Amino acid sequence: MVNCCVNPSCRAEFKLLNAGDLYAHERPNDNTEFFWLCSTCCSKVELQLDADGCVSVRPRSHIAGPQPPHPAGHLHVVTRPMGRKPWRHSIPSGERAASSGFSWN
Repeated sequence: MVNCCVNPSCRAEFKLLNAGDLYAHERPNDNTEFFWLCSTCCSKVELQLDADGCVSVRPRSHIAGPQPPHPAGHLHVVTRPMGRKPWRHSIPSGERAASSGFSWN
């Protein structure tokens, strides 16, 4: 279970799945382990498997491509939020919103 940002210098509390990057570390013959980077950290750092097969944080590099295969398993991003746009509900033309009897006035 994920409960905070994996970045040791942050440790923000996990509240929303779309508020950062969720990684999965799939290991042969073992359970998949999940790691989360908060939205602040995922713009600065990313996760990698170190030489011992442990998940570690490294500065985000725009030139680094996919990680080479690792005998300790496969680490990959499961979810990454799309662009951050405010939610707007649109009603198709010709239709009206359902009335709940509640008024903001």
